[in-house]
Amino acid sequence: MTAIVAPRFGSALAVQARVVVSLMLREMRMHAKHSRLSYLLELLEPVLQLTMMLAVFSAIGRRPDFGTSMFLFLGTGMIPYFTFVHISSRAMGALRSTSLARNLPLVKPLDLMLARAFLEILQLAIVMIVLFGFIYFVIGVRDARPIQPLNAVGAFAAAALMAIGVGIVNGIIGSFFRLWAVVYGVFARSLLFLSAVFYVPDYMPKQIRDWLVWNPVLHAVEWFRTAFFLTYPTVILDKGYLLSWGIGSIFLGLILERALRRRRVAAR
Repeated sequence: MTAIVAPRFGSALAVQARVVVSLMLREMRMHAKHSRLSYLLELLEPVLQLTMMLAVFSAIGRRPDFGTSMFLFLGTGMIPYFTFVHISSRAMGALRSTSLARNLPLVKPLDLMLARAFLEILQLAIVMIVLFGFIYFVIGVRDARPIQPLNAVGAFAAAALMAIGVGIVNGIIGSFFRLWAVVYGVFARSLLFLSAVFYVPDYMPKQIRDWLVWNPVLHAVEWFRTAFFLTYPTVILDKGYLLSWGIGSIFLGLILERALRRRRVAAR
């Protein structure tokens, strides 16, 4: 029995993997066909936003809370934040979309979600490499080369994992409440000020730290910065808490999607 089930399970996974890859290629073609310029701007959005922030902080004479480069300090905060917000938003939108799933029997809403999430992960990985390459080679900040690259990869992967899970949960909620996408969009943007992008949490008063520590995105930022700053203060960093959010949100999302699948279709 095991010998029969295992090949079938592997074959099913291979089929789903091909479906997800095909959907990723379709998404890329649709973006490029619609507008190459908008696709490029979407890829460069974190870089453009980071440049605007740097201009504002330079104008008011703001110095980085840690390190010598404001560009690097903001960049190490923006990448984990953008990873979470972009992937969770794209995954949420994909799960709410069922038109393609109706036309193609092999395609399920979760396949669309995974395809868009993986494509966003790939794009953000490219943005991350380009951004820190620019800081290193053009601006000349030698600290832009990670001292502990595994920490950068781990933080990026943990933020992406949590984003996929949160995207699934939000997509299910959005299937019943149409305005949820707007509500979540406002909430996700407010996280920019609560996720240690502009500051070092350990330098904040204890009363503020006790509230900030509940934000899992903050832990992704803290973890990511340890890859670039060897002596970065990490008293409140809790990698287990961040990973628990990622695993727990995916588990909850998959259960809800399975349990409420028929109700979601009927609600449309």
